[in-house]
Amino acid sequence: MGCTHFTVTKFQEEELMRERRSGRTRGTTSRGVAVATMVSFLFVVLGGMLIVPAPATAGVAISDKLSVFGDVRIRYEQDREDRTGTAIDRDRDRARFRARFGFKHKTTDKITVGMRFATEADSLQSPHQTMGISGQASDDFGIDRAYIETKWGKGGFLWLGKHGISFWEQNEQFWDGDIQPEGVGAGYKFGLGDGASLLVQSTYTYINDEGWATNRNNGINEDDTGLSVQAVLTKGGGTAAIGTLMVNDDDGHDLAGGSADYYIGSVQYKTKAGDLPIKLGVDYLWSDNLWYTSSSTSGPCVTCEDDGYVLNASTKKGNVSFQFKHYDIGLNSVPLQGAVSQDNFRFSSNFEGQRYQVGYNFGNGVKADFRIYDQDQKYTGTLTNTGGHVQSSEDNVRYQVNLNAKF
Repeated sequence: MGCTHFTVTKFQEEELMRERRSGRTRGTTSRGVAVATMVSFLFVVLGGMLIVPAPATAGVAISDKLSVFGDVRIRYEQDREDRTGTAIDRDRDRARFRARFGFKHKTTDKITVGMRFATEADSLQSPHQTMGISGQASDDFGIDRAYIETKWGKGGFLWLGKHGISFWEQNEQFWDGDIQPEGVGAGYKFGLGDGASLLVQSTYTYINDEGWATNRNNGINEDDTGLSVQAVLTKGGGTAAIGTLMVNDDDGHDLAGGSADYYIGSVQYKTKAGDLPIKLGVDYLWSDNLWYTSSSTSGPCVTCEDDGYVLNASTKKGNVSFQFKHYDIGLNSVPLQGAVSQDNFRFSSNFEGQRYQVGYNFGNGVKADFRIYDQDQKYTGTLTNTGGHVQSSEDNVRYQVNLNAKF
């Protein structure tokens, strides 16, 4: 099966391509203007939604065995970047969209075949495509998922192909949900009585297919792979999870961070304050990856940044929802130094930041939200052994408006 190459060079190429497709880059404007523009756009979107009735968006059943589904997101975002030293501060704004379409066919009571297509299928972390008919944009639509899945026993599952990772998360800092592993996943949910359950699950994914073998490994070719294992305990409003992703870099220099084991422990609790539902959670991330070092003796020890945490809080009142997340993420605390982590922030690791979000649910699968991502780089020097990777930004702020519709 085809595999995405997770090499450092590939990461750099994808970042450069995203920069080229990202829209205008120009001198910094005030954040007040940015917020005013975003809020104005939000009012236009919401005003239109309140005037025009939302369409019915229930899942479309073609037959008792075949169903189709999809979603579309329209996004407008602005980035404000304060850079270090003599680097010139910069900003950009861009209109983007995401489209996904798929189907599921239940071939038997136990076996399901599924496929999903998405925009920017060649992009590792983001299916969002920048709008523009020339120059800064590209049109790309390809396979996002393709799998065969079977259910077994009272709580077991097994899938083969290209599928979402079998790993419970309350955010995407450990693994970006837009990245679909290629390999095999399995799990089993055990009932423990008194409303409690234990889910044990695992995913084995091909990261790099090394191609033909050579004599140096006796004709046996070892691919770069990842193996995740997780246990999730749930009872009432509480959830506790512990998991790991073990990365095997066959020749030691294909992947950011090389061969390393990454871990995450998570706790989540759902409660109420009167009639107001509240969800609170914390994630602690760490690794045994000490591969990269700082090129400057005066700067912080990057090799010591092998842990991090995320604080999560959310609530809703009627159709209005609120989210807040605080991040403190060391460079080596997340798999492949953030290459498979969320890309909502400008950088995916080596940062401290906050996410603020307010959303509105119109019903029938239509939602809108306004987000702010405020990020400070933990270390802004040049890092050695990173293929020329440079952290040159001190402060990055991203404003987003999203309109989502699904069926």
